[in-house]
Amino acid sequence: MSTRSLHAFANVLADEARRIVRSRLRRGPSVRRKADLSPVTDIDLAVERRLRALIQRRFPEHGIVGEEFPRHQADAPFQWILDPIDGTLSLTHGLPFFGTIIGLHHRGRPVSGVIDFPMLGDRYHAARGLGAWRNRRRLRLRDVPAAKLPDEIISAADRSRFAKFGSAGAFDRLLRRHRHVRGYYDCIGHAYAAEGVIGAVVDYGVKLWDIAATRLLVEEAGGRFVIVRERGHGPATEYGIIAGKPTVVRWLERQFGVRSEE
Repeated sequence: MSTRSLHAFANVLADEARRIVRSRLRRGPSVRRKADLSPVTDIDLAVERRLRALIQRRFPEHGIVGEEFPRHQADAPFQWILDPIDGTLSLTHGLPFFGTIIGLHHRGRPVSGVIDFPMLGDRYHAARGLGAWRNRRRLRLRDVPAAKLPDEIISAADRSRFAKFGSAGAFDRLLRRHRHVRGYYDCIGHAYAAEGVIGAVVDYGVKLWDIAATRLLVEEAGGRFVIVRERGHGPATEYGIIAGKPTVVRWLERQFGVRSEE
């Protein structure tokens, strides 16, 4: 099956996720705490169950990695990666900045990626070799000269997550050295970095499903994505990532003590 067809199916999944979210929000979500004390709602569970069912019906040979349920066919070359609601805290507080993340990877390489914001009516999506898009508008990320870097917004939030990676000092230095550091939590910051409305996002403590679409969105838009930290094994692995305009990302790599391979 072609990349275009696979990406079309990823968008079908996003359509279904949006339908479920909007329908269930009208009733009001029910919330409980998971073992790690993070919130999960009946909406998270309903979306992931439905997407898994659709994938298994259409592609029974494909694997699935999701935030809320165990892995399915972990050795399959194609893996669908699902975060049914990224930003559950926003959802439960009535903020529209949460989204559904859908990624398809083949042997670890991203093929298709979608971040859908059901309450904003925006969808950021990309496919390998087919570009990155916000709804029907193609994203073409414009880099900035080094002299303009101080004017760029950098998204970095939650110092405690940086501290877990031993990078609290780098986080503090960033706040001192750059005047426009803001906290755009969860997938909204990743989408803004792909669009280029912010210079870059620095996000530590994210899981595979949190970044399932980010790399493809940013790179297909013309940006740079780097994994700068890893901790753990398998689906429980936590990452530190920097993504956005190449000049801004490379500057951030130096601030966080990362050696560029370029």
